[in-house]
Amino acid sequence: MPKRLRIFFATDIHGSDVCFRKFVNAADFYGAKVLILGGDITGKTITPIIQTPEGGWRVKFLGEVIEVRNPKRLKEVVGRIGEVGSYPLVLTAKEYEDFQNDPAGVTAVFDRLMHDSVVRWVRLAEERLRGKDVEIFVQPGNDDTYAIDDALRGSDVVVNPDGKVLEIAGGHEMLSLGLANMTPWQCPRDVPEEDLEARLARLGDLIRRPELAIYNVHAPPFGTGLDLAPRLDATLMPKLGPGGRPELIPVGSRAVAGALQARQPLLGLHGHIHESKAFAKVGTTLAMNPGSEYQEGILRGLLLELDGNRVRDYLFVHG
Repeated sequence: MPKRLRIFFATDIHGSDVCFRKFVNAADFYGAKVLILGGDITGKTITPIIQTPEGGWRVKFLGEVIEVRNPKRLKEVVGRIGEVGSYPLVLTAKEYEDFQNDPAGVTAVFDRLMHDSVVRWVRLAEERLRGKDVEIFVQPGNDDTYAIDDALRGSDVVVNPDGKVLEIAGGHEMLSLGLANMTPWQCPRDVPEEDLEARLARLGDLIRRPELAIYNVHAPPFGTGLDLAPRLDATLMPKLGPGGRPELIPVGSRAVAGALQARQPLLGLHGHIHESKAFAKVGTTLAMNPGSEYQEGILRGLLLELDGNRVRDYLFVHG
């Protein structure tokens, strides 16, 4: 029988440096023995910082044009950009002009910035957690390009569990999958439901005791309340319902819901839909999504206490 175990789970931090630091610090802060980051770890934007003829810098950030006149202030601005999950990039005016006219070059730079950011995070986790009785798992999600996978290999502290079944502290098996069902944005790791179903079945067959297993699957199960997102029109803008509020619909994965129903693991840990902080029972499985507020520098997470074959306690936390 597995031993008592405290887990901290978070997801969808999208490049936020401050959220990753909080994630790593959760080991000491909450006394967690296992840290799990469930996917969508990289940012979505580059923030250009343009050198000016006067020897300063100009940056448009969060709708405001900021004039920077000294390196100390520049360092502060760069740090703030990283906190909200964007990647600062210092360019001359000519480089910026060329940058705008070179989509392939932009993609290559974006991939490099994401890769280097993950390398930096892995090093931070190694510095903070090496030698401690803590396991840390970090997997990509559907928004993350394959350019970052190399940055998650080779660490003796950080483990990428994606596409594997691993035994974690306490004796539980953890099935992990960072893919998601197809979205309107055709993200790098979006796949058809049939593909998700096949992968989940193949991984599920490797589990010896499903009733004690944890499913760390980025996509939430369809129709459970963990997957409510705005209905979009043809231009990918939210459709508004009565009172001017966005109309919400389930957008999760039917394959994930089917896998939970068929295998009945102890716990399902999910993300992907930021606005759907919730928990639900899928048969006997407790499925959970902590939600995400990474752009505010807030880390939302789940603190879970497992005791043998039951979830003894859980708490939605943020800070």
